[in-house]
Amino acid sequence: MAKINNIHFNNFRNFTNYKISFEKKLNILIGENGCGKTNILEGISLNSKGRGIRNSSISNLIKKKENNFLIKNNLEIKNNIFDIEIFTEKKNNKLKKIIMVNEDSSKESIDILNQFISFLIFVPEMERLFQASPSYRRNFIDRLVFSSKNNYNSLINKYKKFLLERIKILQKNVIDNHWLSQIERDISSLGLEIYQLRHSQINLINKNLNILKNDHNFQFNLELAIKDDFFNIDLSFEEYLSYLMDSRSYDKQYGGTKIGPHRSDILGIINNDFDASLLSTGQQKTVVLMILLAQCNYLVNCKDINPILLLDEIGSHLDSNNRQILLDMINRFEIQFFLTGTDKDLFSFVSTKAQFYNIKEL
Repeated sequence: MAKINNIHFNNFRNFTNYKISFEKKLNILIGENGCGKTNILEGISLNSKGRGIRNSSISNLIKKKENNFLIKNNLEIKNNIFDIEIFTEKKNNKLKKIIMVNEDSSKESIDILNQFISFLIFVPEMERLFQASPSYRRNFIDRLVFSSKNNYNSLINKYKKFLLERIKILQKNVIDNHWLSQIERDISSLGLEIYQLRHSQINLINKNLNILKNDHNFQFNLELAIKDDFFNIDLSFEEYLSYLMDSRSYDKQYGGTKIGPHRSDILGIINNDFDASLLSTGQQKTVVLMILLAQCNYLVNCKDINPILLLDEIGSHLDSNNRQILLDMINRFEIQFFLTGTDKDLFSFVSTKAQFYNIKEL
């Protein structure tokens, strides 16, 4: 089990010098809007690759009028204690996030950290998951893939880099056909891998939702699916590459690549009848909680990964169905939870084992 024992912020967001310790199971942060609850979750999430739950630029993480931030964590993984430091460093005139594990920033140490720490995240915008843009839904699914495959972000970034490189080549007056062909081979290989990982992820969610139906009375049936006119499960590398080559003129004219996983959408089908975009805000929250419950079930029981859950402003729109799913997650899994809300009364349904923190008082 991975857990955060404490965290210490210096010049991070609204915190000048701030330290807080946590319980191993259920931690609930309460306080007025703007007091820093989300900032604490963001700081915790920076222990993994990427830019945290808000995907903010590094410069925005630093307290105003300061030059850098420092976050210190005491992280426990399978009864082993790790001292983690996260800070900013300027390289080539760019700010970069640096992570040190027991004063070691080597790739081997970071790989060990990434192997054992995994986050599942809820943020308030997810209450409109199926009314948001397709890119938001793709990012949502990609976070789930990343929770069990920690090199997935690198795969996505490489794919995006090659897409941009291809368009730059196409729009030049003189085209280097050898280089263009190699780029298109890389795009086809990476695109197929992303397609397959997303397809597998969605199948895993659907499978685990069916497993959980046996002892959980969900409000409705949910099935996720990929919407993509190009992708099918039998799509080959040769087909992908051929399509890219045939679409060069079109892509040059419109300045983008018209096929690939960057064009996919994720559908939520309710009761085999209608799209999840027709659900209310509270019901879309139910869908997201169902997905997180299914992902927890998969990670814990199939991958031996104990994720840390960061659920920001989870207290609103918690009807009986949402409370039931949240309680099921809390009671079913021996994992660490961080919940935020504006008032302690919003969490009156949780067990007395919950530890409350009034951020205003700390």
